Parts: sequence; structure tokens; C-alpha cells
Amino acid sequence: MLVKPPPKSSVQLQLALPDSEPPLSLTATVVRTDRDSIVLNFTNLGTGHFERLKNVVDLLLQNLSTGPTQLGVSVKVVKERRNTPRVDAALDISFDAEKPYDWRGKTVNLSPYGVKVGLPASAIRPTEGTSVQLRLVGPDPPPIAVKGMVWRREPKSTTLLFVDLGRAELERLKGLVESLRAQPA
Repeated sequence: MLVKPPPKSSVQLQLALPDSEPPLSLTATVVRTDRDSIVLNFTNLGTGHFERLKNVVDLLLQNLSTGPTQLGVSVKVVKERRNTPRVDAALDISFDAEKPYDWRGKTVNLSPYGVKVGLPASAIRPTEGTSVQLRLVGPDPPPIAVKGMVWRREPKSTTLLFVDLGRAELERLKGLVESLRAQPA
């Protein structure tokens, strides 16, 4: 039986990853629960912990077609997310982190679960694992404000995952992606 703590409650996790390192002790906040899953937002995630989690998730995603048998981890593809519509669009986006930096750029690719952002080459970009507050300006006001986390940095772009999404924000992002996809190219 799966115990589902209520949203906004804090949980302590002992997470044994298939990387031969000691288990991670993590604190997370329950964002929401679904019929067969729990969505967590890790709090105070250190750089080393983030790197370990990111490496395991990247490895699992690379092995979805052949199965992660050598990892000893059970992975279930969530069909909705794997088939989530995406759109290439150049919307204004800004995000800030704990440091006094202010980043502004244009979206390159948007889904209801994350965004790829093109930033000027001169921009001081946040490191992977950095929590940020995003402000996405779509065609319909007001701007969408969501929390995010830097997932990957590339030479000309940064990929961010949306975290702590409530149902209203998720539905608004889905609507934005669908409306942008429906526009003529």
C-alpha cells in the first residue's frame, strides 16, 4: 500500500541510487498526488546531490528503449509526459535566483513541464540545479509565474524544468502550448 502524504507536507527520503555511492538523505515537499504517483519538490538540494540525481535520470532516459535492467531500478514511462506537446516559440522570459542576477531571454522550446531558453552569450548563467523564479510572457496577459530548476546548460541555451506546479499553472501552460501550436507558422 502506498502512503500518500497531503500536498505541502514535508517528507524525508533515503534514496539509494544505482551509482555505488551511499544513499542520499533528502528533504522534499509534496507538490501533489495523483492516482499512481507522488510529485515531490526537493528542498535545499546540494550541488553534489543534484548531480547524482541528474546523472541517474539522464541514464534512465537514455535506456528507456532497451530497459534499465542493468540499473536495478524500475522505471515506468508516464505516457502523458513523454507525449506532451511542445512548441518552438520565441516568448520573452525572465528568471531570477537567490543571487542578485537577473536573466532575460527568449524561449526556444516550450512544454507544460519545462522550457529551453536562449540567452545572450554574455549572460552569466545559473548552474545546473539552481532554483529560479520564472516569468513567462505569453500572448495573453498576465505573465505566467512559476518556479523552475536549471536542468541543463548548453553553449547557447539553458533548459529548465518547472517545479512546484499547481493544477492551475499546469493547465495554463498546457493551454499556452496548445494555442501557440494552433497558430500558423
